[in-house]
Amino acid sequence: MSLLLLLALLPQDAVAQTDTPLTVIDATPFGLERRKPHSLSPAGALGEGMIMARGELAWKLDFNEQTYMGLRDGTQQVGASTILSTWATTVEDARMNRWDLEARYGLNDRITLAASLPLEHREVTWSDGTNSGTSTNEGLGDVHLGSEMRVLETESSRLTAGLGFFAPTGEHNHSGPWAGQADVLLPYGLQLGGGAWQGTAQASWILDGGIWTLGLGALGTLPLNKNDQGWARERSLMVDAWIARGFWTNWVMSLRAQALGFSDVRGEAEGLDPFQNPMEDNGRVGGDRIDLFAGLAVDLTPGHGVGSNRLEIAAGFPVYEDLDGPGLGADFTLRFGWRLGF
Repeated sequence: MSLLLLLALLPQDAVAQTDTPLTVIDATPFGLERRKPHSLSPAGALGEGMIMARGELAWKLDFNEQTYMGLRDGTQQVGASTILSTWATTVEDARMNRWDLEARYGLNDRITLAASLPLEHREVTWSDGTNSGTSTNEGLGDVHLGSEMRVLETESSRLTAGLGFFAPTGEHNHSGPWAGQADVLLPYGLQLGGGAWQGTAQASWILDGGIWTLGLGALGTLPLNKNDQGWARERSLMVDAWIARGFWTNWVMSLRAQALGFSDVRGEAEGLDPFQNPMEDNGRVGGDRIDLFAGLAVDLTPGHGVGSNRLEIAAGFPVYEDLDGPGLGADFTLRFGWRLGF
């Protein structure tokens, strides 16, 4: 609430002005009107809301780090001793980070194509009550290809929708040290890919209210088949809502709430033992979570167009979590982003 109050109390002369003519990347009716830095969706928002003009190209580099701490079953914390009374080993914490390089290209003034290349690092700390260790996996994740289309547009709002898919480029059967064993198949959460095709559908709505900008977004992911190990990634649905305000001509503050629901893994991987560790149980992966984020962005070259050279950061934490656990509870999320348009 303190950040929201700060947004509201910003002086009028600190609000980004709209009089200066700018060449914006998005040369559409809504794009020509939105000469304020807060008219773009903040870091991590669902649905880019940034439709390129025909022939325009933009790059986006994102870093996302998610930490997990302690075990949760439903909405309750669970101690390691409770887990070890049922399973041979337990997990204590985890850290997962990902670099995403995305390219966006304006096929025409209505449809934008996008491709995203992820590099991931995942690590989990395990314990058997006496000994503990850390297992890691890193490399290329599943590449995403998709498109975003302007569905409805006015001078103050835009509705976009998109379809895409994840290609099975990430490793899904990686083996390594885990829970005291020298070389075994790593659990689902440590695999970088799903080994199968996944379809995605998204939609976003942005309302430019002058001083404030509001946004809503949704993203669904659905596995289309099982991999050669006999399992498929969880289905998921994310929705979010955000509010942003610009100040000092080229700075933006934002608040965002995101709700996430994800299913258990479909099918079982041969080589994983659900009685060894909760992370190896395909029925203990799903859950629901709500996160709150605060963000800050700056356009480094405002005279060249809103979003043409932008740095952004966002940090968030869960305010509600209900897991089909026991499973690792989310702790903190940090995002950095850089957009560069031509």
